[in-house]
Amino acid sequence: MFKKITVILTLLCLWSSNAQFEWTPAKVILKTGESFRGLVKFPKHLSGIVTIGSSKFKFKKNRKSKVKKLGHDTVYEVIFGDEDFTTVHFKYVPVRKNRFILMEEIIYGRVSLFARTIHRAETEHSPIDSEFDRTVYNDVTDYYFLRDTENTAIHITDVPTNSMFIRVAKKYFADCEKIVGYLEDELYTLNDLVELVEDYNLLCD
Repeated sequence: MFKKITVILTLLCLWSSNAQFEWTPAKVILKTGESFRGLVKFPKHLSGIVTIGSSKFKFKKNRKSKVKKLGHDTVYEVIFGDEDFTTVHFKYVPVRKNRFILMEEIIYGRVSLFARTIHRAETEHSPIDSEFDRTVYNDVTDYYFLRDTENTAIHITDVPTNSMFIRVAKKYFADCEKIVGYLEDELYTLNDLVELVEDYNLLCD
């Protein structure tokens, strides 16, 4: 039994480390203030798994140069785009003790909103024979809240229903009566996370 578990974990590690986005031009800013441009490739993660696989990303100066890995210990931010295009900022977000995940910073403020793309496994059932069922992986977006006084982010899209989301959000934003009232009136759903965080930072700062 232990051998089977070891094999499964090994395969998951290999799968997670090999699932990558494409090489993309970006600017990397280190915690020391040093910055440089090159090509980066981010890893993808399985839905619900934040402890398996590397949180580091690959970097190289150009397509022919040597690849090296960078992580949260040295990297402050990764920026895509420039002054002529919309910039997208990625930062390492603490999700557990000593565990950081590279995510897109959607909103920065008293409460920040981060997002990451993950692989979600879904089973497609055959209408003829269950032996022909298959597992497919789809890219979905995961969202996290991080208050400026918190050490770890909260995984907000982990709730299964809007009613549960409202309960969780009311507790998280309990310090702001206006937002709690809006949540009780069901003005926000899981699809309104950007508006919710923007309103909180505007009305409750």
